[in-house]
Amino acid sequence: MESFLKIVISGLDNAGKTSILTALDKKYDFQKDIVQLKPTIRVEYHKMNFLKNNSIFWDMGGQTSYREVYMQYQDVYFDATDLLIYVIDIQDPERFENSLEYLDAILTFFTESKMDVPVIIAFHKFDPDLRGNEEILQNINELRTKLLDKYPNFKILFQQTSIFDIISIVQLVSYGLSVFDEKFFELSELLEGYIEEFENQALLVFDRNGIIISEYYSDIDSEVYVELLDSIKEHLFLLKRLEEETTYEYDHDLDNVDHVLFSYLHRLKIGSELFFISAVTKKERKEKLLTLFPEFLEDLTQILKELI
Repeated sequence: MESFLKIVISGLDNAGKTSILTALDKKYDFQKDIVQLKPTIRVEYHKMNFLKNNSIFWDMGGQTSYREVYMQYQDVYFDATDLLIYVIDIQDPERFENSLEYLDAILTFFTESKMDVPVIIAFHKFDPDLRGNEEILQNINELRTKLLDKYPNFKILFQQTSIFDIISIVQLVSYGLSVFDEKFFELSELLEGYIEEFENQALLVFDRNGIIISEYYSDIDSEVYVELLDSIKEHLFLLKRLEEETTYEYDHDLDNVDHVLFSYLHRLKIGSELFFISAVTKKERKEKLLTLFPEFLEDLTQILKELI
């Protein structure tokens, strides 16, 4: 019988839970879909494959009436949870306490049921124009500290997300799914080693759904930071087409005479699984990257085979 990971995505109404899943599914051109979204009624289910794990996302409506039902029938809604993604609207400080109370009720159920559930807290709606907002940043730090102090027995990860930053959405789910296999740590070490050899800016591995399996970045110069993010976003958009359209070639050189960076996307097939490797480097190190890349692919393939 096929088994699934149960991933509960929860939070108050209007926190942005369904928007996150919509952005994750679409990768691009999704803003118009999000504008048309209506409040989730009770629970909606989304299926996703991640390597050898099949996942079911329980998108749980956050209205008060639904939360009361969830709490009344906790064993129905929260039993057998493998991962909790809890979404907090960072632009709605007036409801922080209400949101923390709801989170506490869920974690109390996990504790009383002796369930060891990893938790990811998404500080959502952390939009690009708020990155330097001192009040928002202070609220994030205070919430993080409060949660870590109150729940020392839970493994809690934090991610700042925005539907206007697709990379943050992809990372959110990637961090959660990667907790299920220790090979991900070995994969991270491999990327760290090769990013030093390549002397490049970023190295990422995506699955066919565009979920980041692993990523590593060097010390990024502020002058190329925005261009780096744009390169990775371009790879995400291209990845979607690479999977859907067989006429696209396996390797893509996204060089541009006006840019400081050279970005490279490689499609790698292992058995029936499809992976995409995204590498971004400064133009003067392009040849070094391309020369060492085949060796990196051999080492990467060995680890990925064990993950699938």
